[in-house]
Amino acid sequence: MATMLRYDNASLWMFFIVGWLNYGLLSAAFDSHLRGPSFVMEPPSRLEFSNSSGGWLDCSASGSPQPTIDWLSVDGTSVGDVGGVRRVLRNGTLVLLPFPAAAYRQDIHSTIYRCVASNTVGRVISRDVQVRAVVAQAYKVDVEVLAASRGCTAILRCVVPNFVKELVRVVSWVQEPAFYIYPSLQGDGKHHLLPTGELLIHNLEFNDRYPSYRCRTMHKLTRQVVTSNPAKIRMTDQRGIVSPSVVEHTSHVAVSQDEGAVLLCVAQGCPSPEYRWYTHNGPEPIPVTSGPRIRLLGPVLAIEAVTGEDGGVYKCSAANAGGEASADLRLTVSTPIHVEISPNVLSVHMGGTAEFRCLVTSNGMSAGPQHITWFKDGRQLPSSGRVGDTLQVTGVTREDKGMYQCVVRRQEGDSFQASAELQLGDAPPSLVYSFIEQTLQPGPAVSLKCSAQGNPTPQISWSLDGFPLPTNGRFMIGQYVTVHGDVISHVNISHVMVEDGGEYSCVAENRAGKTAHSARLNIYGLPYIRLIPKVTAVAGHTLYLKCPVAGYPIEEIHWERGGRELPEDMRQKVQSDGTLEIKEVQKSLDSGVYTCWARNKQGHSARRSGEVAVIVPPNIEPFSFQDGLAEGMRTRTVCGVSKGDPPLTLKWLKDGDPLLSTLLGANVSTLDQYSSLLNIPSLSAAHSGDYTCVASNPAAEVKFTASLQVKGTGRTRANDSLEESNRKQIR
Repeated sequence: MATMLRYDNASLWMFFIVGWLNYGLLSAAFDSHLRGPSFVMEPPSRLEFSNSSGGWLDCSASGSPQPTIDWLSVDGTSVGDVGGVRRVLRNGTLVLLPFPAAAYRQDIHSTIYRCVASNTVGRVISRDVQVRAVVAQAYKVDVEVLAASRGCTAILRCVVPNFVKELVRVVSWVQEPAFYIYPSLQGDGKHHLLPTGELLIHNLEFNDRYPSYRCRTMHKLTRQVVTSNPAKIRMTDQRGIVSPSVVEHTSHVAVSQDEGAVLLCVAQGCPSPEYRWYTHNGPEPIPVTSGPRIRLLGPVLAIEAVTGEDGGVYKCSAANAGGEASADLRLTVSTPIHVEISPNVLSVHMGGTAEFRCLVTSNGMSAGPQHITWFKDGRQLPSSGRVGDTLQVTGVTREDKGMYQCVVRRQEGDSFQASAELQLGDAPPSLVYSFIEQTLQPGPAVSLKCSAQGNPTPQISWSLDGFPLPTNGRFMIGQYVTVHGDVISHVNISHVMVEDGGEYSCVAENRAGKTAHSARLNIYGLPYIRLIPKVTAVAGHTLYLKCPVAGYPIEEIHWERGGRELPEDMRQKVQSDGTLEIKEVQKSLDSGVYTCWARNKQGHSARRSGEVAVIVPPNIEPFSFQDGLAEGMRTRTVCGVSKGDPPLTLKWLKDGDPLLSTLLGANVSTLDQYSSLLNIPSLSAAHSGDYTCVASNPAAEVKFTASLQVKGTGRTRANDSLEESNRKQIR
């Protein structure tokens, strides 16, 4: 048995700390590999600031070598320092300095900027940043009073000049001398300051004519507070019923998903009208009812955490004994979108084809057709090579490697982007960090980690004694890819138990190859053997069957079959770690039930049985094409499998690529489950080449290739002599 190490809790934590430090050193060494830029901090889509405060935009990126940060203007030209107005700092921050009104420049203070991150691999551009500087101007607000009769509702409006209206909000009203009224959804029964700034005063009495009211506003950029002159309520002498009229409503409200939305519909009438709300997105209005997210508060419809389904047309109806008035309101919900390119790193050999797909999702589902623009190293690509959301680069050359981006622009004006790197060539995986052997008492949490690098990014899989990991709540497998392109995978066991012991393996694999690492996790306890799943062996190959034994220490492991202890012939061997090895597996001799048992020094033992099934790989009978075939003639050949267990799959290749029968005029038909007929009714020069039959089953995939030479009609007799068909069988 392998050497065992025992850790107490302090030693175990030291192992984790040292492991992370070692991983950091290994990662630092790997950082020397070239890696394209990727944004760590992308600037926001909008920046508004006042000339008195100034503003700034941060932008940072990672990559190897470390990217440099630059800024572009709306026309693509580089952005630099402008004395007293704009500066570009060495850390990549773009600073727009405070400026006097006379220094306002539209090309600097009301424009679009983009951040650019560049290194030797390529460059990427950020989303569009819409910058707007507002020159602070003095403004005055007034109060407009909509009079009402006794017992009804008066409305006070805060009138803000149009040139600052979108930047100013009403923060409160003051009933002189010092009674402050703040915005709320419901009010206190007498006063109700609506979220949009109107003040409602209910149940008017004669005494309500005497107090004065002021509205207080705040500029959202300068934070300047401006208060109106005082105004008093005017009461009309009109008596009797006054039918409602809508005096204020929010015709269009636009919010982002998960924000709150407030729809306002204020009607004046006497007696005070009652409000009803409807959705009006179909042939008939549907009443809106209160719920967990929806509150009906008279003239206010409040919706919390809006979703896309909440968008549409709403109708408010205000009615009293004198009649009814209504208004339509529209709620637009902007759902967040996520953009990514699949794959985000692609390695293609020279002359190959690269394909990137721009995936645009909203709430985890496809966002539907979008306006997509593709860029290569920050420059827009022509429309050729694009089909929908897919970019295809054929005949890849060295000039094609670099950074690719898809930029999505919505009608609202915002833009979103994602980037991907096109690399040349493959690199097989290599492990940059792996776990070590541990010996523990039952109870503590355990974490096993492997990290690998490779091109393309490897996938890491885990096994325990050659079988899948247990599927219970104590095991958690996680895997993610770092910004450096390393893949990190870990197995966390929340409360380790005796039966969790054994040899754990992580395998990192990509199309260029694979690598593996194994180490034991020993848990003190009595012998225990986990369930042995059914094992499939390939005839003619060597089978290695591990005994999934837990418990520590274990003195000996044995194997039996049919009541007889193994090995029983020269093909069988039990290795020192208890693994059963069977060379040149045969279906008739080696299929069946195998039992392993383990014992410790105290004589405690455990045993478990499992089934081994042997599958025979396919074997293709040699085939060939007739010599002396010329254009206009016809030929056929059959690919037959002489042995091999079903299910079998047969397919044809021409010159290594899938056979396109529709283009070549060749017909492929299935004779039975073991044979396939290739028929070419009219030969041409294009049919010359290597034809490969591929047969596969769960055991293996094998190939046989034959060459077809078609003579042209204008050849001389000397050219009529063809070389013998090249036939080879590949396993």
